[in-house]
Amino acid sequence: MHKKAIRKISFVYPPYGVVKNEPGIKVVKENYGMFPSLSLAYVASVAEHSGRQIQFIDANALHLSKDQVVGRIKAFGPDLVAYTITTYLFHQTLSWIRDIKAATGIPTVVGGVHVGIYPKETLHHEAIDYGVLCEAEEIFPKFLDALSEDDDLSKVPGIVYRDPSGEIVQTENASLFMDVDNAPFPARHHLPNEEYFSFISKFKNFTALLTSRGCPFRCIFCEQGGLTFRPRSPGNICDEIQQCYDAYHIREFDFFDSSFTTDKKRVIKICEEIINRKQKILWAIRSRVDLVNEEMLKALFEAGCRRIYYGIESGDEQILETLNKKVSLDTVRDVMIKTRKSGIDTFGYFMVGSPGETSETVKKSIKLSLELDLDYAQFSKVTPMPATRLYEMLMEEKGVDYWRDATLAGGEAPLLPRPQCDMSDEEIQFWTRKAYLKFYFRPKYIFRALLRIKSWHELVRSVYTAVSMFWQGNDLFAKSWTKRVQY
Repeated sequence: MHKKAIRKISFVYPPYGVVKNEPGIKVVKENYGMFPSLSLAYVASVAEHSGRQIQFIDANALHLSKDQVVGRIKAFGPDLVAYTITTYLFHQTLSWIRDIKAATGIPTVVGGVHVGIYPKETLHHEAIDYGVLCEAEEIFPKFLDALSEDDDLSKVPGIVYRDPSGEIVQTENASLFMDVDNAPFPARHHLPNEEYFSFISKFKNFTALLTSRGCPFRCIFCEQGGLTFRPRSPGNICDEIQQCYDAYHIREFDFFDSSFTTDKKRVIKICEEIINRKQKILWAIRSRVDLVNEEMLKALFEAGCRRIYYGIESGDEQILETLNKKVSLDTVRDVMIKTRKSGIDTFGYFMVGSPGETSETVKKSIKLSLELDLDYAQFSKVTPMPATRLYEMLMEEKGVDYWRDATLAGGEAPLLPRPQCDMSDEEIQFWTRKAYLKFYFRPKYIFRALLRIKSWHELVRSVYTAVSMFWQGNDLFAKSWTKRVQY
């Protein structure tokens, strides 16, 4: 058991690369942008507010090597090193945890949704000493106090740890639903805010922002589905925006909520608050297509929202029903028209490899993306994630908990099959790239995209991504199939 008072904590966000089950194709993943780890920044803020000194090392944004990170940690001299660990990147993050622990000998704590799903499996790896399974605002200070005072950790709810005998102990679940307005803002004063961007962001500095937690809808592929929706108040949100604007010179925001538009009255109030405070910002949101109307779109535009990421998912009605989207293609068409008329850009999310997917249904999705005249589109390969109905379907079909096995092994998970989908991974990869090339390499689209570019940096970024996509796409078509698919 660790008996040293916890006064200083290093938070490390390692770099990440493309993995086998990554939903995005390689060129998109590599050029999508650079985003802060909000989850880790929230926990760092919680620790700082509890009286600890913190160090935040965004090795991803700063392109730091392991040796450079170890050097920074040793210079700071923390009592604990903290990470967030995700399902996709479990193996990559674990390799950093192991090497840093070996070089420093400092105990390690991890958090994140994956740890909450597979707590004991995560601590199966001896480089990890502790795991926090619930929201950090309530749990983390209690954990740190118990650790500092050498108290009985079994009294702290919502954690997992290794006792002196080596047994992995998971404490009782903590059903704590704090008022999200009470959460401290992410520790952006420790982040390299000037390094963050998305591939379509217009201004620097740029950041992500969360205005709510949970989502009341139950799409079968989403981990957030069915979790209690807990929104922040408009005043609290705009206080964070103001801090970002004044202290960190941030001018563009990506609201990362699963569905920002869940409560229409709240959306209008947020827009009114932004306007009343004269906050001149550019921002983007995510939404279901059935949660917006013309009144909301007008308010969003007036408040500076210039892009909506819509979860369209498929051009096939039966697949949408299977995914539990509960939305018609006619609604999709109508909302895209209204959004464009409002002056807000449309970004459509599509998935390839859903239950019931075939080459014919993928063609429908591509056709729909062109018909809608979207400003942007993203085509992702379906990956069944733990704690989703889609993953339950996979386990029922195959009798294997792939993510649990991969967590125990500490190695990258094998390519996961897709439930009720007969398409091979090679076919899904082919059609995903085909969709990108069909959408983005149209003369009309290229001309319109060039007119949108606001800076030299954005032009270079766009051209590089386009060239990479074109050549990687051609390489795939030349090598992956001996028999070409006709479309």
